Amino acid sequence: MSLRKSDSTGSTRLTTRPARNHGDVATFFDSCASQYAEQHGDAQQLLDYRLGLLRSGANLTAADEVLEIGCGNGLHLLALASDYGRGLGIDLSPRMVDAASQRSSETPWADKTSFAVDSAETLSTIADASVDVALCVGSLEHMLDQGAVLNSAFRVLRPGGRLVCLTLNGASLWYRYLAPALSVDTRQLSTDHYLSEAELEHLVAAAGFEQSLFDHWTFIQRGDMPRSIAVLSDGLDRLGDACRIGFFRGGLRVRAIKSSSA
Repeated sequence: MSLRKSDSTGSTRLTTRPARNHGDVATFFDSCASQYAEQHGDAQQLLDYRLGLLRSGANLTAADEVLEIGCGNGLHLLALASDYGRGLGIDLSPRMVDAASQRSSETPWADKTSFAVDSAETLSTIADASVDVALCVGSLEHMLDQGAVLNSAFRVLRPGGRLVCLTLNGASLWYRYLAPALSVDTRQLSTDHYLSEAELEHLVAAAGFEQSLFDHWTFIQRGDMPRSIAVLSDGLDRLGDACRIGFFRGGLRVRAIKSSSA
């Protein structure tokens, strides 16, 4: 969810909110919680696509304890609930956590999912080596200290635990070149940072993960770009997918494993 205004062509543009600290970030997402909605395409199709990326990366089992970092309203954690044993979601926004808890209470999964307010950088409510899988979906880019987030994810994972993160590709054609050239600020918050693959690879290794795999996924910020650029981005994404050209793709995925000897 973001603030938008229409331009002379009828397309919508993102209005970036100023932010300085965790309080500002929490306040922004509190304001979105009651009306959070997909802005970039068919909501169910995009959700199903992301769930497929998470499942193939995490290899969930019925015994797994899963943590979602930056869970928002619980959409992904609850949609995956039949695949794991226990689910925990944390978010900086109290209203997002309330929304997730309410959503959970309306599903068959209320007894196996819980949600709490916590900072992704510290994960203070999560014990060391207590979860099997850590997920982070479309939230790392909003976190103020991304290295600390990955360090905390490593801490709370059991040996052999898996991290799967879906974020935006800061080195893509749209984010690195076209958006600046068109004077489009693609951020929701002024503190947002979209990592390149090289940056993310460095942070993952620095956190202690010994096995990691990076690839790209389809993310086109349709709700925040001119329609003509959205059409171009779609074509380039298809080409990038077919020819393995990450520069043309808006999404970045990492799958990392904590060594069994860690």
